[in-house]
Amino acid sequence: MENKHYDINYLQNSRRLLINLKEHSYKFFRSINNGTIIDLGCGAGNDVIELAKITGKDLKIIGVDHDPVMLQKAKEDSKEINNVDFILSEACPLPFEDGTISGLRTERLIQHLKNPEKVIAEINRILKKDQPLVIIETDWNSLSFYTEFVETQKNVNTYLTNVKVNNGFAAEKLINYLQLSNFRDIKFEIHPFVVNTLKEANEYFWIEKMIQEAVEKGYIKEQEYHAFYKALQKADDENHFACSINLVLASCIK
Repeated sequence: MENKHYDINYLQNSRRLLINLKEHSYKFFRSINNGTIIDLGCGAGNDVIELAKITGKDLKIIGVDHDPVMLQKAKEDSKEINNVDFILSEACPLPFEDGTISGLRTERLIQHLKNPEKVIAEINRILKKDQPLVIIETDWNSLSFYTEFVETQKNVNTYLTNVKVNNGFAAEKLINYLQLSNFRDIKFEIHPFVVNTLKEANEYFWIEKMIQEAVEKGYIKEQEYHAFYKALQKADDENHFACSINLVLASCIK
């Protein structure tokens, strides 16, 4: 787990921040009346459960994830829901036949992939023609703090985008990935999120943990870390703390 930028608690905390964006992403699937919708990289299954609530009972909602601990939690939480299922699988290859899936949603997955183009092509393979794909992704390069320590922040962002996250510029490359796999009617939305306490920044973005790791990896010096974090604490104490990041939503059809 130490190599991941998430665990179950992290996903649950960030869900509270992203709930409106998540609900917005579900709307792309409301017109689908039958077949199967996939939530790829479903984690603990919350989005699978929510999708099942707003779609018809003739639809099957399947969550796919490579983490058995996450899927066990998902199965426990959804045991009373008949039209959901969970499959343990990597993102490529996917255990579905060509052109059999009625819609696919994936959130904050592409950033973790070393070969995102292959996964997007695999998604294209399993989707039926004219059916939707919706991707939510974090733009880690947009992470901003409002202190005088601009260079320290740049180095923290460099650590996040180049080292911590496998594909830290995934959000900026999404349109190109989709075009390479010949998806159509691509729409792109930018959703900014702002938190105003250091506590929230640590809950939602693991800020202190990420800065400490940047020190350990040599991206910032120990004294830079202390000065930077002291400035964040001071801003928090004086009620003018701000931290912002963009998430993007890309929608398209096969």
